[in-house]
Amino acid sequence: MSFAELVGKRIVVTGSSSGIGRAIALECARAGADVVISCRTSKDGAEATATEIRKLGREAFVLTVDVSDSASRSQFECQCFSLGRIDALVNNAGVDLLTGEMKEADYQTKLKLLLDVDVAGTIAMSRIFGHRFREQGKGCILNIGWDQSDRGMEGDSGELFAATKNAVMGFTRSLSLSLAPEVRVNCIAPGWIRTAWGDGASDYWQQRVLDETPLKKWGLPQDIANIARFLLSQDAAYITGQVMNVNGGAVR
Repeated sequence: MSFAELVGKRIVVTGSSSGIGRAIALECARAGADVVISCRTSKDGAEATATEIRKLGREAFVLTVDVSDSASRSQFECQCFSLGRIDALVNNAGVDLLTGEMKEADYQTKLKLLLDVDVAGTIAMSRIFGHRFREQGKGCILNIGWDQSDRGMEGDSGELFAATKNAVMGFTRSLSLSLAPEVRVNCIAPGWIRTAWGDGASDYWQQRVLDETPLKKWGLPQDIANIARFLLSQDAAYITGQVMNVNGGAVR
């Protein structure tokens, strides 16, 4: 048996049109899984991810969902399970406050969006799929946190992400108890990962990343995808309720 294989699994990855979500979706396919790609508006990016998955010989399905909207979530649930058995959910969908159109929004607007999407969306999706997984006797949920949320970081973004990602991390631990033993629930807490914001970050931030990271380099979306593959597989069958930092060794 190869390491962390996902052969025969069908895995849902939200927010998988780019960045970390795309990397996770592709790595699941490399491990043998069929993947449900989802996005809210970036249909072209989602289709591009699906095309790459099909090149790997796996099935890919593209669905849209607004995880902050109950009607959209319900429709998405029905669409996913109409495909057949779903084995895992990766809650990667989140608000882009650093590079997108919300970059210049005021503090309260950003907070509301993060609470609606990153927190309430993750909670609702986890509960919807978690109950389905319990009914079928097995399943796995993987959420995305932030490694500095429980240590703190100065500035508006630090405050906003700390408040909301801490909520996701705490919820993960509690949900794992609610859904055990049938369903495993874990969370990945990325550190400095070079996504779109990192590509354009100033010299100050480029140096700060190196100063705060013992391994002296940015992480890549693939680094998150690698641990996601493991946590979704049977190799992690005895792991639940954990928040796993992937951050190049930062401990402060």
